Amino acid sequence: MPNPISTWLNKLLGRQQPPRRITPEKIINTFKNGVREVDEGHPKNAIKYFTEAIAASRNSAKLHHYRADAYALAGDHEQAIVDYDTAVRLNPKYPDTYVDRGNSHYQLEHNETALKDFSEAIRLKPDWGEAFANRAVIHAELGNAEESEADEKTAISMEVDASQLAEMLEIARNNAQNL
Repeated sequence: MPNPISTWLNKLLGRQQPPRRITPEKIINTFKNGVREVDEGHPKNAIKYFTEAIAASRNSAKLHHYRADAYALAGDHEQAIVDYDTAVRLNPKYPDTYVDRGNSHYQLEHNETALKDFSEAIRLKPDWGEAFANRAVIHAELGNAEESEADEKTAISMEVDASQLAEMLEIARNNAQNL
């Protein structure tokens, strides 16, 4: 006859605990902590919070986008692009991701790729002055004067700060001449 205590212990020890689930409220609070860290100038701390939130909600384009922004702020544009790529795959219709990814490509001097990202953002949101301004800068860097001027005019008509854009374009045009 089997020992009832050992049968009970075997059942108890053999029982698996269900995996601990993170509640939606915990994910939101973790996300908010990441946003707070970015706002306070601590992007590396923010990355930890966003990574924790992503582990619980892997298919969130928003979480990948925010972590990508934190990587970009920390100067890690390669890793930012990895997360922007994931965000685009999860939500290809969000123009902000294309602009932000384009900015990271620009920082890495991937100008042709940045141009494609800014153009896609404009296709998705044709009334977005920032995207036109960014594309004007890329066109200037690439030596595409006519395209740059056209995008500059469009950006200014959409209330982009003309003096700030002029400064950026001057630097970009000088960069193009020095190549």
